[in-house]
Amino acid sequence: MTAAAVVSTTSPVSVNSLSVAYRSGGRDVPVVSEVSLEVLPGQTLALVGESGSGKSTVAATLLGHLRHGSRVTGGSVRVDGADVFALPARELRRLRGGTVAMVAQNAGHALTPSMRIGRQIAEAGGDVPVVDLLEQVRLPRPAQLARRYPHELSGGQQQRVAIAMAIAARPKVLVLDEPTTGLDVVTQRGVLDLIGTLRDELGLSAVLVSHDLGVVAHMADEVVVLRSGRIVEAAATGRLFALPQDPYTKRLLASVPRLDDEGLARVGEGGEREVRPRAVIPEAAPVAVTARDVTIDYGSSRAVDGVSFDVRRGEVLALVGESGSGKSTLAWALAGLRTPSGGTMTHGSGGGSGPGSGSDSASGSGFDSDPGSGSHSGDLGRPAGKRPSALRRRVQLVFQNADTSLNPRRSVGDAVRRPLRFFGTTDSRAETVVRARQLISDVRLDPALAERLPAQLSGGQRQRIGIARALAGEPDVLIADEITTALDVSVQADVLRLLDDLRRERSLACLFISHDLAVVRGIADRVVVLWRGVVVEEGPTDSVFSSPGHPYTRQLMAAVLEPDPEARFVTGDVPEWVDAAEGGDLWVTSAGGHRVRRWRAVG
Repeated sequence: MTAAAVVSTTSPVSVNSLSVAYRSGGRDVPVVSEVSLEVLPGQTLALVGESGSGKSTVAATLLGHLRHGSRVTGGSVRVDGADVFALPARELRRLRGGTVAMVAQNAGHALTPSMRIGRQIAEAGGDVPVVDLLEQVRLPRPAQLARRYPHELSGGQQQRVAIAMAIAARPKVLVLDEPTTGLDVVTQRGVLDLIGTLRDELGLSAVLVSHDLGVVAHMADEVVVLRSGRIVEAAATGRLFALPQDPYTKRLLASVPRLDDEGLARVGEGGEREVRPRAVIPEAAPVAVTARDVTIDYGSSRAVDGVSFDVRRGEVLALVGESGSGKSTLAWALAGLRTPSGGTMTHGSGGGSGPGSGSDSASGSGFDSDPGSGSHSGDLGRPAGKRPSALRRRVQLVFQNADTSLNPRRSVGDAVRRPLRFFGTTDSRAETVVRARQLISDVRLDPALAERLPAQLSGGQRQRIGIARALAGEPDVLIADEITTALDVSVQADVLRLLDDLRRERSLACLFISHDLAVVRGIADRVVVLWRGVVVEEGPTDSVFSSPGHPYTRQLMAAVLEPDPEARFVTGDVPEWVDAAEGGDLWVTSAGGHRVRRWRAVG
């Protein structure tokens, strides 16, 4: 690949001095400027950069797609020798799917919910039988799976179906637009390994769009870094990650959390990293939330089975595990959006002692509490609508996707003012307006943004508004459910630092759910590892990451993709295993409260 002004037209993909703009106020606003690149047969080229960098726009042009109102103002895009934007409509349709195909970010949205999987793959074209395609993407029992609907498949299975549809007509080029965003680390690793294998088997060229630099390091042969629509750096993957030249590239790489970071990293203008030590949780910190032997069922299926934990004020407890492990189910139950089938969840210090509870006494702790705070201790096993208002406002949830959790027709200021009015934490309309602006300022945003609509803010700004809305009830427990999943690495770093600042300033107890173990290593004080609804390991973050005792924990860590093509996180061998916990003999406990569920190697 080269970023030269003129590139070869014999390669599967050749982009020459491409410029794209949209009309606004009677003038052209550039989106992409003078971008040139080339992808060779069997090669994967990654386009990276922050939101608004133009990476998705460039990738979409390979299929002849432009956003409404946009147009090519210069240059050309050639796929398999054909000038994409000079093709007649019929030829362009033949190009899409036949010569170049896309694997979209969210297969759940890309698949038709009312159509069986087999029929959707058949409609993608090609001569390869549906069952053969499903076998090729390593899906079990393909004949049975072809008769299922999309909602009956896991996220990883849906993504494999999307890949099967993309390769059905045997294209020469694959466009991979954030193909693993939202997948857990084990599923992500499996999907990426599958894509790599198919690329080699079928001789495909691939263009990868991703904000996950670990994925880029694992998949790409060449990397193009875009900023504000222009190429700032282009190089072979190993060289770019080892010796980035442009300050922007250096900052981008330095912003990525690492598995060996013992805190959140601050990144300087030149890309230098300084890891901020974690907050010290006082021994006298009171317990804000206690869960004991919680079980949660979906019909006849048990999603959470006998989970216990405590979260103290000022502490971040992370729940990690694959999709289906029960971590989000637990979070939603704590927020009152799902009713437990058994066990107890309580707010305040009256929940008793147990695993990781530390000192349950708030006496002399120095932590603020409202007069009569004992009335706030209560049963969190009840649905949110049946909890007393004083208890309900104490436990607040920050949703994963701020795009869908904010009303697109109402200002973001209104999103913050509504809970202030609902919980009665202000006495007048004027005070509500002032308090909402203060909350927006507290999440490091300009209060002048209050009257804007969600669509007028960036993804990171919308997520900050989601946090401000959660803070409006003056909670002491904050539930953060995958809140940085879809964010760029630099924006993710900003949001994580904000969350860390807020828990320090407000002594918030935070339940943090994430599939990104490097993020967890940086922000969490303690970790609970869930497998099929059961806790298999828990303890202080540094202890769990430095000495993972359960093979499932090691499996999760081994699947992590570090932002370094040469990086290999050493976790030890991961044996085949079965659960060996019986009766009251469930745990092997070591110093510092690090506990591992009993297991036995097989084979």
